Amino acid sequence: MKITTGIYKFKKIYTLKSHKLRPTSNKIRNAVFNILVNKYMMTDWSSKAHLLDAFCGSGIITLEGLSRNIKKATSIENDSLIFKNLQRNVEELNLTKKIKLINDDFFNISLTRNEYLIVYLDPPYLKNFTNLAIKKILDEKALKKGAIIVSETDKNYKYDKYLNQYISTQKKYGNTLITFFKFL
Repeated sequence: MKITTGIYKFKKIYTLKSHKLRPTSNKIRNAVFNILVNKYMMTDWSSKAHLLDAFCGSGIITLEGLSRNIKKATSIENDSLIFKNLQRNVEELNLTKKIKLINDDFFNISLTRNEYLIVYLDPPYLKNFTNLAIKKILDEKALKKGAIIVSETDKNYKYDKYLNQYISTQKKYGNTLITFFKFL
């Protein structure tokens, strides 16, 4: 797998062959960042943004974001082997000062208040983690004003009704649904 655009374009990202990983495809990554740039004016705010990549797996979303000028990131991965691979990729790209890596369950950590301008959620599809993760982020008041949460789920995923008011954009790519939530 390779980073597709930005200052780390074509840099190879190592991934483990594991049933626990479902790295976001090039097509979806490009679509997500194109929407962030064109609809949400990412180039205007990215150099000040802190990205939270919960359930980060290979870390490809974090690395794409930093390659596209996002200032810093916090990446959380629970699985120890996948986390070690993530550390390797971060070290090889010399990004240890820009990425805070956390090897823990997302639901066990405390989030920093008013910290994140962009959040990427891509938890295991067969669980209700996305609704729970958004609830945790909102309950802990972790978002900055104007924050965007991007969620990658199965195409049939149902969000809790109270979240519908925050849905700004939804796009389907095969069996994947990408949802953008905008919080004012």
